[in-house]
Amino acid sequence: MNWFTRLCRNTGLMIHHVVKPGGESQRIVVDKDVQEKELDESVTLRRTTIDEIEVRKKRADTPSKEQ
Repeated sequence: MNWFTRLCRNTGLMIHHVVKPGGESQRIVVDKDVQEKELDESVTLRRTTIDEIEVRKKRADTPSKEQ
């Protein structure tokens, strides 16, 4: 990535974090599996499986189970 592309990306991420701050949910990639099969010299089949865990914060209006 050249410097201008990196600058534009980081500026966009900064603006996104200001407008929509994190903390609502967090995703963690646990596993990524790529299967690839070449049928001939011009055709390649590729399957990508990504396992994620998403953690969401409790809402204040949702009653907790532990009371």
